[in-house]
Amino acid sequence: MVRFTIRRKLVLLSLLIVVVVSFGFALLQLGLSRGWVEEDLRERAIVFAREIAATIGDRREFESGPLLGRQIEQILEVRRNVQQLDVLAFQGPDTVVIATSHAGARLPFTRREAEQVRRGQVVSRLVTEARSRYWEVVAPVRFDGAVAGAVAARFSLDRADALAARATMAALALTAASVVVMGLLMSLAVHVVVNRPLGRIMETVGRVREGDTTATVTLSANDELGELARHINEMLARIRDFSDELRARVKEATRELEARYLEVERLNEMLFTMQRSLRHAERLALSGRLIAEVAHEVGTPLHSVAGHVQLLRQDLLPAALTDGIRRRLDIVESQLQRVTQIIAQLLDLTRGAPRGGGPVDLAAVVRECSELVRPGTASAGLRLQLAIAPGLPHVAGHASQLQQVVLNLLTNAIDATPRGGTIVVAARHDPAAGEVELEVADTGRGIPAGRQKEIFEAFFSTKEPGRGSGLGLFISSQIVREHGGRIEVESEEGRGATFRVRLPVAA
Repeated sequence: MVRFTIRRKLVLLSLLIVVVVSFGFALLQLGLSRGWVEEDLRERAIVFAREIAATIGDRREFESGPLLGRQIEQILEVRRNVQQLDVLAFQGPDTVVIATSHAGARLPFTRREAEQVRRGQVVSRLVTEARSRYWEVVAPVRFDGAVAGAVAARFSLDRADALAARATMAALALTAASVVVMGLLMSLAVHVVVNRPLGRIMETVGRVREGDTTATVTLSANDELGELARHINEMLARIRDFSDELRARVKEATRELEARYLEVERLNEMLFTMQRSLRHAERLALSGRLIAEVAHEVGTPLHSVAGHVQLLRQDLLPAALTDGIRRRLDIVESQLQRVTQIIAQLLDLTRGAPRGGGPVDLAAVVRECSELVRPGTASAGLRLQLAIAPGLPHVAGHASQLQQVVLNLLTNAIDATPRGGTIVVAARHDPAAGEVELEVADTGRGIPAGRQKEIFEAFFSTKEPGRGSGLGLFISSQIVREHGGRIEVESEEGRGATFRVRLPVAA
């Protein structure tokens, strides 16, 4: 499908106008020229008829037919366009042919035309036949001021028509050539004046559509297209300013949205933590009442049973206290001790954190707990190493509860580390976070990855049956959380475990 560009439209429209106007004026000029030629021929015919009439000097010559016949022959030899020549005489109301170039073929003039000639007028008419055209002219012949006769002549227009046809063909050919030349010149002019500036404008539009926001129209013309290019450049500049402003506002809105999202996320985390703490507190409150009642109901019989076991041990004679009985009594006392310890831990769990608190020297707590468990590590064949950074700041909280956390972590490390292993207790300050980090690492069997999220749950234990209640890490995590800190575990099965406690520095 042919694409009609502005250049093609302008050239075709201009050519159409030029063709119509040029050929129209050419045809009009040819028509006028033809009319002028015919009018000139008519005038020549009239003048020629008058000249013939003037050559007839007197009535003797006018009445002499042979003399007029020779004169007519001479005229026809000179005037090739004269087809017929008649000399007429007025005799009363009639008209008589005195001499003619074609005997028996009189020129057909009417009586009315003859009356006009009698009055001294010249009569002419254009006759058009199938293959020829000619003028018929009748001019009066005067003698002594009176009209005595007339000269009737027929002038052929064949030569004039041939010349007119040649002139028409030449004019049309020149017009066609001029149309072609004007079309080429107009095409060049449209290309220079319209197409090239529009091409630059379209090139700029294409660059802007492809994402080039710095594109401008390089056109310095002082016409309408130059004004359009300047307006387009101003519009592009405003679009760039608007895009920059919109981009800046989008970035600002994005930053604000991110800040609000982070704030909402933080509030959600706080809400989740508060809900979890509230549910935990509700469970602890309910469990506390139940445990307190159970501890009260179970504690008294346990103390009574423990007392009776001691009395039984005293009442038995040394001879009756065999090794089997002593071993059974030791088992009963150890199991009673374990139940009492579990009840005490449950009571500590439901009792909640004591109010108040103050700065706690975590380094002193770590050293004190390390001295308490050193005999146990020595008997288990383990190495206990301390790595406490100097100048460790105090943390806010309760020394007794933090001592319980450290003892739980050390006890678990001792239980998890085989003979010959190492336990490292480190404490350091993190100024960027404003925290003190306590780390207890062992070289034990480690914790499987699938169970690392469960070790802080109540009554969950990885120890052998009978060696733990599953409450140590649970109570420790509660204490750390109540002190505004967090506890984490990092372990790889078969390569030991590392527990990290982060506590905020005291103000």
